[in-house]
Amino acid sequence: MRDLYVILGVGENASVSDVRKAYRKLARKYHPDINPGNKVAAERYSGIIEAYEVLFDAEKRSFYDAHGYYDERVIAKRDQPRLGFSFQGFEPSGADKPRFSDLFDDFFAEIRSRQQPEVSNEIEAQISLTFDESIRGIQTTVSVYRRRTCGECLGFGRATDSPDFQCPGCGGSGELVRSRGHLRFAMTCPECDGNGRVAPACQSCRGEGQLACIEQVDVDIPAGVSSGSRVRYSGRGNTDAESGQSGDLIVVTNVAEDSFFKRAGDNILCTVPISVTEGALGARIVVPSIDGAVTLKVPPGTQSGQTLRLRGKGAPSLRGDEVRGDQYIEIQVVTPRVVDERSKEILREFASLNPIDRERELTRGR
Repeated sequence: MRDLYVILGVGENASVSDVRKAYRKLARKYHPDINPGNKVAAERYSGIIEAYEVLFDAEKRSFYDAHGYYDERVIAKRDQPRLGFSFQGFEPSGADKPRFSDLFDDFFAEIRSRQQPEVSNEIEAQISLTFDESIRGIQTTVSVYRRRTCGECLGFGRATDSPDFQCPGCGGSGELVRSRGHLRFAMTCPECDGNGRVAPACQSCRGEGQLACIEQVDVDIPAGVSSGSRVRYSGRGNTDAESGQSGDLIVVTNVAEDSFFKRAGDNILCTVPISVTEGALGARIVVPSIDGAVTLKVPPGTQSGQTLRLRGKGAPSLRGDEVRGDQYIEIQVVTPRVVDERSKEILREFASLNPIDRERELTRGR
């Protein structure tokens, strides 16, 4: 029978963190992708997985510590109904002896534990953009702090150009022996694979198999991002110590405000002034847009605060290449300052010809 603690090379009092660290180190070493066609490594990897699944789970580990083995079928019986069966009448003689029901209750006791959260290989980076850059899109670089596989040892954590030394795990014997109650376990040392000697730790990564570094990553920010947009780049994140695969990089954009345009989703908002006569008679005026100057038709009788729309002149949408929002233009009628008598006469004549029905306007505004 194999000792699961020996398989992972940890002590019986090892913490969950120690168990995880030992598992990752061994899994990286014996993973089938790293040892293609190696049946011994594949068998070791299977045992490592089995040991980790038991020792990482507090309930399974408690059962294993108490009985020297773990069987999923026995644990499954814990949740089955007892069909009203009672141990009454089957008590052994002697008040100092435990009851059968107590023994079974202890055997199937509920042990609750909180699983440690999985370590994500995704990383985030912030980038600041001008309003125009967010509309047009931009190719740039961002600095990211990420973990990657050590190039010196290829993730194994051992130096390849240094002489080996006596294995500290087994003292050079190549075998580990441990007793648990009346059971005695003997197995090949997982540190040296039974050779009794191991290579020194890689100097670059100090045996971790990974290096932390700051890298400049090229990113292509698409047109139409806004503040808080999250742009994902596959395979640009941390490298997983077990599988060697890299997670994703997520770039979060912060867009500066523009002095004229405002963003509302995919729509662009702005305010444009017009004269009293343009509002009264209607006009064609030139207004700014994110595509450049465009002509806007102002209908006769346009009031201050009225909003006009330019279809398809909004921001590019991240929902599709051909999708765009609209531009909404709030009209602001500017009242001129009258400084000469001729203008005053014209305005008085205009007022007499076009009197305002104040009561009607007040009623309509309610």
